[in-house]
Amino acid sequence: MNAEAWLALAVLTLGVGAVLSALVQSLRDLSKSTLEEIATVRGDAAAEARVRAILEDTDGHAAAAALPRTACHLLFTVSMVMWVTRVRGAAAPDLPELLIAAGLALLFLWVFGLLLPNAVAKHAAEVTVYAWSGVLRVAYFAGRPLAWLARAVDEAVRRLSGRPKSDDAQAAQEELLTVVEEAQVEGKVDETEKQMIEAVVHLRDKTVGQVMTPRTEIDAMEMTNDLSQVTAAMRRVRHSRIPVYEENLDRIVGVFYVKDLIKWLAGEGSRIGKAFNIKALLRPAYFVPETKTIRETLDEMLAKRTHVAMVADEYGGTAGLVTIEDIIEEVFGDITDEHEAPTEEAPEVKVDSKSRSAELDARLYIRDANDAMRPLEAELPESEDYDTVGGFVTVTLGRIPQAGEAFRHDGLNVTVLAAEPTRVTRIRVDITAAEGGHVAADA
Repeated sequence: MNAEAWLALAVLTLGVGAVLSALVQSLRDLSKSTLEEIATVRGDAAAEARVRAILEDTDGHAAAAALPRTACHLLFTVSMVMWVTRVRGAAAPDLPELLIAAGLALLFLWVFGLLLPNAVAKHAAEVTVYAWSGVLRVAYFAGRPLAWLARAVDEAVRRLSGRPKSDDAQAAQEELLTVVEEAQVEGKVDETEKQMIEAVVHLRDKTVGQVMTPRTEIDAMEMTNDLSQVTAAMRRVRHSRIPVYEENLDRIVGVFYVKDLIKWLAGEGSRIGKAFNIKALLRPAYFVPETKTIRETLDEMLAKRTHVAMVADEYGGTAGLVTIEDIIEEVFGDITDEHEAPTEEAPEVKVDSKSRSAELDARLYIRDANDAMRPLEAELPESEDYDTVGGFVTVTLGRIPQAGEAFRHDGLNVTVLAAEPTRVTRIRVDITAAEGGHVAADA
């Protein structure tokens, strides 16, 4: 082949390699929802089907396109060597020809194999994949015999890295959180927006047991047909929906809606001699296990058009109560209505970086407490045996301590600041260089 033929082959392989490089990078950077929208708007049924198939295995299509891309780069390098050799009039490539060709190949591959594909993927990934979807599908089918090799390499690297297998949903969740983190660093998302997005993502992880009002704090009333007792309970509870029980909270018989009583008083209750029967006004109680995710619970509560769900423990007893408001607060933060007393505040946290200490409300969940103590570079241990700061204290000591008691645990000095006969209410954590383990101190 003469110099012109080698040059033509070099240009051809460089161009094809650039397209394939752009496709590989675009498949890794694209937004799936944007690509789906483009395919739908364009209205080409065949292209839409190709896009749908590509989105089912983007990694597989990227690996398939990478194989011919590598071949193109190799052919381009060889073509450059032979072109330089022919131009210099040499019979065979020698060291000068090899050095010149290597320098030119390196420059062109850097521009057309890296810079240009990265720019395309950054600014037009979805459009590029849509336009070349046919090429991607052909490469995918052609590379099927070697697909097992790509999967084997991927699995080997995963095992060597020690990363556990994650499903697609988990991977998508991690990717979204990473994008949000980067967006905040770049100033595209503020702290409040970041926290809300993270809260929405974590809805699939949090359980009802983590957000419920615990049994000890449930405002309920005992079953009675005495209207004066019912109205007294309404004044005490000050909620529009009140759980009703017989004998104890483990026997919930229904939920009393205040508006139903108002309707009754305006209707049947206005008749002389009409006896009040609370059973006729009760609505069925909706029960959920404490291990159910709040995302699933919210979907079911909206479908059933109910605002209150009773939370059952594994033994069938009442563990707590959850409302739609509780779930919404996981995204938007605490919502205070006009009926809540000023004392009904969110669990308080005070962190003092100078003294390296933190005062924690015992109602705080361990995860929230650790987030608050992040500036101190310290955290409380998590365990399946407890969810809250108060639970950590009682489980660690094996009893309910009195105010003033203290113990050490893994470099933390924990002091009980306030406690009731049945629970701890507030503690202080001091960061020390103490040895691990825990030792209870005298009050």
